[in-house]
Amino acid sequence: MHHDDHDDRAHVLGCRAAHRDFAPKGTAPVYPPDVSIEPFHIDIDYRFDLVAQSVVGRVTHSMRGRNGDPTRLVLHAVDFADVVCEGLDGRDVTFRYDGREITIDWEQPFDEGEERKLLVTFRLENPGTGLFFSKPSESFPDRAWYAATDNETERARFWLPTVDLPSVRCTLDFHLTAHAAYTILANGALESETENDDGTKTAHWRLEQPCPSYLTCIAIGDFVAHEDGDFGGRPVAAFTSRKFAAADLERSFGRTREMLAWMEQKLGREFPFPKYYQYALPGFGGAMENISLVSWDDQFVLDETLAKEWTWLVDQINVHEMAHSYFGDMIVCRDFAHAWLKESWATYMEQLWLEDKKGKDESDYNFLHNIERYCLEADKRYKRPIVTRKFDHSWHMYDGHLYPGGGARLHMLRRELGCDVFFEGVRRYVDRYAFRTVETDDFRRTLEEVSGKSLGKWFDQWIHGKGYPVVKASFQYDKKAAQGTFSIEQTQADAKAGVPVFEMSLDLGWVAGGEMNVRKVVLDKAKHVFVVAMDEEPQQVRIDPENRTVMKLELDPGEAKLLVQLTAATDVVGRIRAARTLLDGGRRKRVDAVAAAYANESFWGVRVEIADALAGAGTQAAVEALAKIVADEQDPMVLAAVFTAAARVRAPQIRDAVETRLDDGIDLYRARQAALSALGAQRGDAPIERLTVAASEVHDPYGIGRAGAFRALAASRSEHAVETLAAHTAPGTCSNRCRPAAVMSLGAAGRWLPPHRRDAVRERLEDLLRDPIDRVRAAAAAGLAALGEAAAIPALASHRSTLSDQEAADIDRIVTGLRGAAAAQKPGAKNEAVDELRKTVRKLEDALEKLTARVDATSGPDGDDDDGDADAAAPSEE
Repeated sequence: MHHDDHDDRAHVLGCRAAHRDFAPKGTAPVYPPDVSIEPFHIDIDYRFDLVAQSVVGRVTHSMRGRNGDPTRLVLHAVDFADVVCEGLDGRDVTFRYDGREITIDWEQPFDEGEERKLLVTFRLENPGTGLFFSKPSESFPDRAWYAATDNETERARFWLPTVDLPSVRCTLDFHLTAHAAYTILANGALESETENDDGTKTAHWRLEQPCPSYLTCIAIGDFVAHEDGDFGGRPVAAFTSRKFAAADLERSFGRTREMLAWMEQKLGREFPFPKYYQYALPGFGGAMENISLVSWDDQFVLDETLAKEWTWLVDQINVHEMAHSYFGDMIVCRDFAHAWLKESWATYMEQLWLEDKKGKDESDYNFLHNIERYCLEADKRYKRPIVTRKFDHSWHMYDGHLYPGGGARLHMLRRELGCDVFFEGVRRYVDRYAFRTVETDDFRRTLEEVSGKSLGKWFDQWIHGKGYPVVKASFQYDKKAAQGTFSIEQTQADAKAGVPVFEMSLDLGWVAGGEMNVRKVVLDKAKHVFVVAMDEEPQQVRIDPENRTVMKLELDPGEAKLLVQLTAATDVVGRIRAARTLLDGGRRKRVDAVAAAYANESFWGVRVEIADALAGAGTQAAVEALAKIVADEQDPMVLAAVFTAAARVRAPQIRDAVETRLDDGIDLYRARQAALSALGAQRGDAPIERLTVAASEVHDPYGIGRAGAFRALAASRSEHAVETLAAHTAPGTCSNRCRPAAVMSLGAAGRWLPPHRRDAVRERLEDLLRDPIDRVRAAAAAGLAALGEAAAIPALASHRSTLSDQEAADIDRIVTGLRGAAAAQKPGAKNEAVDELRKTVRKLEDALEKLTARVDATSGPDGDDDDGDADAAAPSEE
């Protein structure tokens, strides 16, 4: 949530700029395509050979003409072999294939409403992305057998000849043939499964609801299953590789039916699809809402220990992906500009689940967390509208603006309209646009219809506009006049950056006689003063006490009031804000009060934020308080965050406290990883020998601890650490799920080497761009970004040619940043040019954030029986 001074990602080339654009200059707006010939059904007949990692495919498109006498259809299809197109209705077709698109021409135009069929046959051999194969190898004989898809945003085109954009949605039939021992899964309902004479079987799955390409899904492999009964006649089940047991699946996903029931009640509509299946496989890096068949990375299959730290997270992700069954799957965004209508909604459904099932504290903390994640991206990287057509690739839309930024705005809109009106409008929207495509105006108009309010200005500010309010507030009480004065100033306005003064309502709060009083005011200019009659001086003074507003707030009503708020505020946000503001002063009295509040605090999230605030306070008293927390904290929900906070402080007390905890034994996987990172952050005082030993130890079945040791070695900036990290980048030295962390850490550590030694690091990372493991290649690119050497540009350019467009866009940003850095460092560069180039360099951080997320997304089973690994969305081969 707060910037970590010891995070090497924050130091890429050491360049900072106050603001930069989300999309590169000159980026053209992106609009949905014309669809004059519209596919409406696809029959997918695939024969899989998991040994050869190949597919023989027959895809039949059913389509109809719209208007304008169309004769041409273009299908996306990347790197297919032996492509042949044939009209099945007696209509002659010609086609050409350029390796990326199949252009089909009919001699006779379509009449409006006329339906035709087209057969496309082809071969696929281990596609570069979209469809991923895994099998045992000589080095890793226990690796899982599977073939599975992961498409978002535009990767279905690597395995399915289709219009690979969300505006085209088709019903689906799958006829999938594979070895008879394998489980065969796809979207929809299972119609039949037939044994064949050659040792294979063919499964027929049918989806009768329309589905965009990015949600089309297949998973085939040697799976273990947890059958969870049914929900309203729909089967519910989860699958994973034989690395895990059915009990692990139940531990992870056993609350799914409860979530389905809650969601139906919340949205007032029956679950729209014929089953709810989930599968988890190594290397998928996250979760994806494929219609009726959600995919997960198997890092979320929880053993008993990891469940103590991550059950809450798996539950929230489960709700998020399930929410897409309505927002994204049933109601499809017409194009990626409006992706907030699915991702912001799924994010907000997480908060609603917490509110209804866990209570107000969890909901309020989630809302604060969303605001702060969004603000962090807006401040460090860029500010963009939630809805925008200017993006260099649709993948880059999936950021902190789209998820927490949009989700927090939905909560704000709910509070603006009132809960009853808001949910009535949402239910009407869900019913009206079921199985249709939507744009933002469809949602706005539905809410206007129900509420009677004009929401154009609200949407223009909060959805179509940039930025957020930064509110600086103060309070004074006049005992003689019995009045309290609130001074409110918005400080964010920046005409050059396109950030306005916001017109908004805001609640002013004060506690007198133990009762919270609230006055709603309207802000319509940069500065306001509000005078409120008060019979007595309040014990607490609050801005936005109900936690409903997207903003960054600065308010210090005085030490006495903050000390009361620290323990007496009934909401967790109030206690967090009080602790942070008190620690800004840093005086021992304040630190002691906050430390005492920590010891008595019952809510885990408040303790997390107090530990972080103590780390940022920078005083000896705060260091002592944090060291005691490191020594004493036992809560699995808090412990990893405490060690993460400790990594922000370099002090002997912190090092000693962390080492003592490690000596005593830390069983929790994520907490141990964070503890090692805290030791690495001690720089010259880091215990290099201990970290080197930890880098070779198999402490947990997910490889989490070893990855933490690699990052700790990089954080130490020790030249000796570079040697250890370089050694662990070689195949076979550690799990392929740990190795990407070693690779990326090598680049981060190499940044601090003398110039004459960086070449060896660069060359090693360049070699790793050709590694057979996808996640290792992604880590090598991230490592080169962290290293910051422009000499890597030719190798990165070669690597780019092997990638999908969305992955190549990240490499483009790295290359642009490296070029800008090199130019900025030339002797004699003009100051103006340097400033501009430093802004350009920030593109490097964008790409590094993306690549780091991919590499960090999975930490798979450790040891020589590694199941596989990949980038965040791409399982890969040994």
